[in-house]
Amino acid sequence: MSFTSLGLPPLLLDAVNQSGYQTATPVQQAVIPLALDGRDVLASAETGTGKTAAFALPLLSHLMNQDHSDLLPANRLRALIMTPTRELAIQIEQNLVKYSQFINLTSLAVYGGASINPQRKALEQGIDILVATPGRLFDIIGQHELDLSFVTHLVIDEADRMLDLGFVKDIEKVKRLIARQHQTMMFSATFSEDVKTLAAKMLNNPEYVHVETQTTAANVVQQVYQVDTRRKAELLSELIGKHNWQQVMVFTSRKETADHLYRELSLDGIKSSVFHGDKSQGARNRALEEFKTGQLRVLIATDLAARGLDIQALPRVINFELPEECEDYIHRIGRTGRAGLGGEAISLVSPQELELLGAIEQLIEQSLPILVPTGYEEGAPLPARYRDVAAEKPKKVLKYKRGKPSQTDVKPTRKGKYAKAKK
Repeated sequence: MSFTSLGLPPLLLDAVNQSGYQTATPVQQAVIPLALDGRDVLASAETGTGKTAAFALPLLSHLMNQDHSDLLPANRLRALIMTPTRELAIQIEQNLVKYSQFINLTSLAVYGGASINPQRKALEQGIDILVATPGRLFDIIGQHELDLSFVTHLVIDEADRMLDLGFVKDIEKVKRLIARQHQTMMFSATFSEDVKTLAAKMLNNPEYVHVETQTTAANVVQQVYQVDTRRKAELLSELIGKHNWQQVMVFTSRKETADHLYRELSLDGIKSSVFHGDKSQGARNRALEEFKTGQLRVLIATDLAARGLDIQALPRVINFELPEECEDYIHRIGRTGRAGLGGEAISLVSPQELELLGAIEQLIEQSLPILVPTGYEEGAPLPARYRDVAAEKPKKVLKYKRGKPSQTDVKPTRKGKYAKAKK
């Protein structure tokens, strides 16, 4: 179905065409007409299905028909989009800028980890749409008396994730602060009981939209390499070098593992960076931009990045560790195979993780092929660097439990073993 049949105004259609969108996705086909009619909506939509455009385009359509020329700058704010993470807030606001390029509406993203003063000053100058993480939103409300009473459109994105992070009371409080007559759209990857309970409090006679999708993208090739935990970094370096991969997103379950892997890849001459909650927002933004532009071959991320990041044409994702929550596997591999493109998802699984792998296979209703790389078979001799370190410094050897490293690190002395020249 084309966007022209959905009832969007011509200026928004021009922006859609300029953005390269060809046809509306199922969630866009279902939500946009309901949202244009002013209905409250609860939509189940996974990451990568086009839900940002599903709520942003009708939102812009409503606002562009309102005359706010006689309002004070502080009273211009008419739409609030709440989202759980900084990265998702930034991405949504970037999309709003793209969609509103031919109309006179302004937007702003506010989030923690960055100075509050520029965000406050931008609000004082007047904006139409605010994208906010809950923590920073209430910082600004409390410290700078942000007035939400003119907000007539509320979007709650990634509602299930918001609940997981403990933001339910913040969401409920926002409903009391915005205009009495308002439209609310809520999006969630799942319709859990907690999400339904929140929806009952937040939505007025809503339309329920459930888009039937594959639990994992049909165009993502998935495979598993079984490997001893101690040799995962070695195998990853070998795969990157042997296949000359230039853009790889690697997921770990712990920040300590991500930092350890960064050091290992650096010793192999593979340029990488780490993306997790202990890094400043500026460092994370730089790492993401360098990865997108090809300055980095590997971005090592925790599940903080599993939702919300949109990296165009990302060819592959590596699960260095399987996620503790099976649903996060779907969100991780959803970073690749987007917009109809193909992708590859590889999981490095230790024998201790096979039970967790079985739970993931049950969730996705798919049996994944397991390969044992040559030279990495069970009982194969450890490389000399492991044997030497074990013999000389037994207390410094990495100790693993259920596939997770301890705080003590072995620092091998190899250099550039698997780094292959960039084409």
